[in-house]
Amino acid sequence: MAGEGKEGPILVCRNVKVSGRRTSLRMEPYIWDSLKEICERERLTLNEICTEIDSRRGDANLTASIRVFIVSYYRTAVGNRGFAEDGPSPLLRRALDDAVPVED
Repeated sequence: MAGEGKEGPILVCRNVKVSGRRTSLRMEPYIWDSLKEICERERLTLNEICTEIDSRRGDANLTASIRVFIVSYYRTAVGNRGFAEDGPSPLLRRALDDAVPVED
């Protein structure tokens, strides 16, 4: 299968700042592309979205939480019959709430 090595899918490592601290995340190129598209649609930086997800994830792994957020974002968009084209939408907040609920 294309894009896979002996150990499985190829992962891309990138550095991001989460809550002001630098960390590296290893995810598939398609996941990075999806996250970049969401950032562009919502007019947020990669660091801002990762920080928001991090603040909600509790004990869950950050990369897993990002993957779940991406799925939730697009599922919510499909359920809403498309995306808002003119800036931040309720879609972002709903996807975050569904994927990474705030722990009390």
